Amino acid sequence: MGAYRHQATWRQTTFNEGLADVGATADDPANIVEAKLNDQVTIDELNLQRVSAQDYRELRQYLEGAEPNEAYEGVRAITGSGIIMATNRATLEDKSWLLNEQFSTAACRLASAALDPKGVLPFDFKRDTTAEGTAKALRFYARPGPARPVWIGRRGEGFSRPWSFQLVAFDPFAYDLPQTQTALGNVAGGANAVSNPGNMYTRPQIRITFSGAGAAAVTITNTTTGQSFQANLSTSAAAEVWIIDVARSSFYRLSDGANRYSTRLAGFIANMYLQPGANNITWSSATGITSVRFDFRGAYA
Repeated sequence: MGAYRHQATWRQTTFNEGLADVGATADDPANIVEAKLNDQVTIDELNLQRVSAQDYRELRQYLEGAEPNEAYEGVRAITGSGIIMATNRATLEDKSWLLNEQFSTAACRLASAALDPKGVLPFDFKRDTTAEGTAKALRFYARPGPARPVWIGRRGEGFSRPWSFQLVAFDPFAYDLPQTQTALGNVAGGANAVSNPGNMYTRPQIRITFSGAGAAAVTITNTTTGQSFQANLSTSAAAEVWIIDVARSSFYRLSDGANRYSTRLAGFIANMYLQPGANNITWSSATGITSVRFDFRGAYA
């Protein structure tokens, strides 16, 4: 892909700063940032295509009822390479060693400790698209593969040196950088349209804000996929916010993380994904409900 046409970011590092971050025309000569042309870290090549497939290979799995052709996508390997550029040798060395820290497995683990999801960090980039007439901002959640990037100082290198890196995304999907937030307009049994702009399924967080005690049996249904989940919301209180996190199959109170999965009556949270395109959502009872909102990012293969 044309990584050289756009800026990208990993932690505190912005790549390709010699190009203005203006979308589809980033490599237009009119948008070149002259002050950064020889003082930047570039990504000139970016390979996103290596995605592993996991399937059932063991005889015991067949004997226990697994389908012989059932397979799943595993991890995605993201590899890139470019040039570290500086205006003098000292800055070149500083930039190289800074990349060591930016791609250190230990440093990334600490940096991700307070984030969601934990253990991984966002790699943000853009790709060209004719559908929107501009560059599409996307994100992988990843961690470094090897514990350091590869760069080697050489005699006569001047003020630039090649470098390369690898990230591993255990969720192989790319996600929209802007988050979609869709509030349900009808929480008394009517239909609500929630649209997933991606071409793969995505797992939302469902944010429930209460005005008081909810109903003893509330059912949320995605009639498009045929999946539903039912819970007892009668222990809620005014101004509380509860989160149904489909990606982690968890249900908790936002203020203190108190578990609310024990209120489950039927169905499974993991099944409440959004398929690509339009999804029809129903919520069975407005008792004690101020609002219900779906927060998610479009997902792409």
